[in-house]
Amino acid sequence: MSGRKKKLEWLEEFERLAEEILSKQDTSACDQIHPIIKDWYEEAMGGDVPESRDAVMQAMACLTAEIMIDMPERLFQVLSDSVDEDEVAIWLQEILMIGRAFESALANGRLDDL
Repeated sequence: MSGRKKKLEWLEEFERLAEEILSKQDTSACDQIHPIIKDWYEEAMGGDVPESRDAVMQAMACLTAEIMIDMPERLFQVLSDSVDEDEVAIWLQEILMIGRAFESALANGRLDDL
């Protein structure tokens, strides 16, 4: 059994306790989590873009194009009535970048207080 597996099993009791406490509260779990995410998001948006290889940036641009192609026509029309197609693409790339930064923050323990 690996050390990571043992650690996860050790934490299960506390995760169950936290879930039990949260399930008995009248407020949403988001009420407890939101301030942590809000602070992280503001910090991430004010910081530098996560470093990426050129190939990763190219892949994200391709993914953005695919998302735009698959976007419901009505949604795309509403967006393109207000902003041009390049602005929609930039916005989608920002969403992908913040997703990468979020994943990184979760993986490196930055959001362990969740």
